[in-house]
Amino acid sequence: MSQREGGNRPGTAGNAGAAIGRLIGIAVVLLVVGVALFSTFKFKQVDEGQRGIIITQGAVEGVQEPGIFFRIFAPFTRVEVVNIKRQTRQVTQNVASSDKQLYDIDIQVDYSRKTDLESLRGQYGRIGVSDEQMNAFLDGFINDALKSASTQFTLDQVLSDRGGFSTRITQILKTPAAQGQQAAIDQLYVTLEAVKVLDIKVGEAYSKLLAEKANLEVQIETEEKRRQQIEAQQANNLFQAEQEATVALTTEKGRTAAQLEAASRDSQVRTIEGRYWRENPELFELRKRELNVDLLKNGNLWFVDPNTDLTLLLDRTTGNSPIVVPQDQQQIAPTAQPTTVPVPPPSTTTPSTTTPGTTTP
Repeated sequence: MSQREGGNRPGTAGNAGAAIGRLIGIAVVLLVVGVALFSTFKFKQVDEGQRGIIITQGAVEGVQEPGIFFRIFAPFTRVEVVNIKRQTRQVTQNVASSDKQLYDIDIQVDYSRKTDLESLRGQYGRIGVSDEQMNAFLDGFINDALKSASTQFTLDQVLSDRGGFSTRITQILKTPAAQGQQAAIDQLYVTLEAVKVLDIKVGEAYSKLLAEKANLEVQIETEEKRRQQIEAQQANNLFQAEQEATVALTTEKGRTAAQLEAASRDSQVRTIEGRYWRENPELFELRKRELNVDLLKNGNLWFVDPNTDLTLLLDRTTGNSPIVVPQDQQQIAPTAQPTTVPVPPPSTTTPSTTTPGTTTP
């Protein structure tokens, strides 16, 4: 019994060792298979502002959007990450203007990569995914565009119209250089965001000329303002003179109209009086007597020519109006001056003396 048990121990140990060996072999095989499978796994994380170019056996298969790319068995696949954020390039160059002036100019160009599949495939095939290679190509195109644009502007135009100069550079970068060629930005598969002129540096001599020009412009502007002020003052004076003339003319018209109205009314009054006297001779005689009484109150006797209208003469004398003798009556009147006879006292009776050409009461 004991011998039988002792004979069975070596076989049992061998079976256990064989089982362990098989297990180890299986584990090794599984480990090798797992390592092989794990080595073919493809895992890549793509962040915002990036795109993943999926390349299988050297060809662009697709584009990975922001997120995680995972593929279990992909031994011949890789993912290249490209930057699609807005990037900036600054270029400084010495150029010559159309009027043969040399100056240094600093410009800034903002761009970003196109994100569609065809553009990314073209970028990968021509340039690759490196930003350094992209910037090197883009700097060359910017320098060429800057030289071409500078020959189309004078230095004064560049200094005064930086926006126009930037627009011209943009047009050159977007326009094909020759028929059948692609524009610069199309060759690089990028989108041009903005072009800015940062700084323009000129020589000392030209700086002095610019300073003198600025002073002249200030003087011209000052003189222009003075001219405008003088014109405004002249216009104001002219307007004031016109207003004063209008007022004076209006006043004179008013006075003339008033005088005409007064003369018209006076004429109407005299016409009415004349009509009354013609229609009522008694009133006319009464008026003459009133005028004679007023004349006697003055204490003087007036000797007039017989041909003189006594009514008109007495009327003017009473109203203190000057006596105007017509020319024909002056010729008929005697050359001798009229004499004045003193009036005797009322108590003395003296015969009246009448001389030719005189009248005594």
